[in-house]
Amino acid sequence: MKKLLTSFSILLSSLMFSQVGINTANPQQLFHTDGKYSTETTNPSSGVPTTAQQADDVVITNQGKIGIGTINPTTKLEINNGSINGAIKIVDGTQGQSKVLMSDANGVGTWQTPASIKPVALGDFASADNNIKSTGESNPLYSKVFIKLTKGRWVVNAGITMLSQLSSSTRFWQHLYLSSSNSSVQQVGFTHLGPAGTNTSYAGVFQITGNPGSNDANMTFISGSSVVNVTNDELTLYLMIENKGTNYWKLIGQAYENYFYATPLN
Repeated sequence: MKKLLTSFSILLSSLMFSQVGINTANPQQLFHTDGKYSTETTNPSSGVPTTAQQADDVVITNQGKIGIGTINPTTKLEINNGSINGAIKIVDGTQGQSKVLMSDANGVGTWQTPASIKPVALGDFASADNNIKSTGESNPLYSKVFIKLTKGRWVVNAGITMLSQLSSSTRFWQHLYLSSSNSSVQQVGFTHLGPAGTNTSYAGVFQITGNPGSNDANMTFISGSSVVNVTNDELTLYLMIENKGTNYWKLIGQAYENYFYATPLN
């Protein structure tokens, strides 16, 4: 008889405690904890807790749903923070002002700044004419024009006025390059997304008349756009100029036509 009573007691206990409560004798779900943060949030001994009493509760349902601040979650995770802003906080090193949580192809989320709220980035030109001239050496020359970009994809637009001081008529092809270094053409911290890949450049034609005293006859305007993907959090891109023989070209750094700016892409 004693063994029978013991077995019955164990069975009854199992039935009674199929729902586990912490800080509450009145659990409402499979697992229910009441934080008892204040008198107002302490659950009653019977009946369903009010909305105010659920504010410091955490539950897990028999469907594996988690509720924080609610005892009846309708999704895998439901957080009810009442009228207080900031119900969720994720700190993983990617967080920052005005960023949004974005998923990769596998559903892994990180904080990112979408292109829709990024401002256009403006390049920096020297305050006076740069007086950069071709020297006949092989290394490209730094134009003293640069732009600062943040991580993401950008369309980098450039338009540069150049003057040839050759005294004989000729025609040649001139290139400009984006570089992460101002001493040589390098692509560290960014990649070109266009069909030319690492060979991407801006280009234009010089058609020289052989009259070095006529600016109109010996000037050209090189322009174009390049889509780049910046992989560093912050990156300075320098505009480099293909070097040519002496007097082949001179950069007119303060020409009214010049521009250098980048627009963000999603």
